[in-house]
Amino acid sequence: MRLVIFDFDGTIHLEETPRIFLRVLSQDKRMRKKIRSFYISKSWVYILYRFGLCRQLAIRRVLGGIVKMLGGMSASDIENFFKQGLELARGSFSPISLCRVKNHLKSDDQILLLSGAFSQFVALVARDLGMQFWLGTEIELSSGICTGRITSIMNGPSKVQALKTFLKEQKDAGVVFDMSEAYAGTLKSC
Repeated sequence: MRLVIFDFDGTIHLEETPRIFLRVLSQDKRMRKKIRSFYISKSWVYILYRFGLCRQLAIRRVLGGIVKMLGGMSASDIENFFKQGLELARGSFSPISLCRVKNHLKSDDQILLLSGAFSQFVALVARDLGMQFWLGTEIELSSGICTGRITSIMNGPSKVQALKTFLKEQKDAGVVFDMSEAYAGTLKSC
């Protein structure tokens, strides 16, 4: 059995996911002041990020700021939030990447969506596209309520570690994958 790995931002989805989440949040008038404050406080981080500097810091700050705005939401509110995000994100899905996903599914390949986006969102996208597995950044929930904190960020070295853990867990469960393919970045052809 083959395992195929797809990254989300820049591969399946042609935009950066935080923009989608901020658009969904901005639909709530009560959040607009928080979003304005978020943009002002994170603008310096974004500038450094765009110049290729402080990538890890920028990702932590942006994701942390977004999840802080989600603080106090119930698990069902969070699910609805991410469903709205999926509806917006579909408009920015790469037709070439979707073609590749369909081809791999027709070949009975197992597909893992590996993303720095929040795992609840990644799960919705993966299921929507017919993918079997997903890994993403974890939001802390306590008694079904978002605490406004992240338990783990899926980025860079942590993606590699999460993938190793996933493969070991699969192997321990008796599932061994044959040679694999991985897609990250913009794909040129199906």
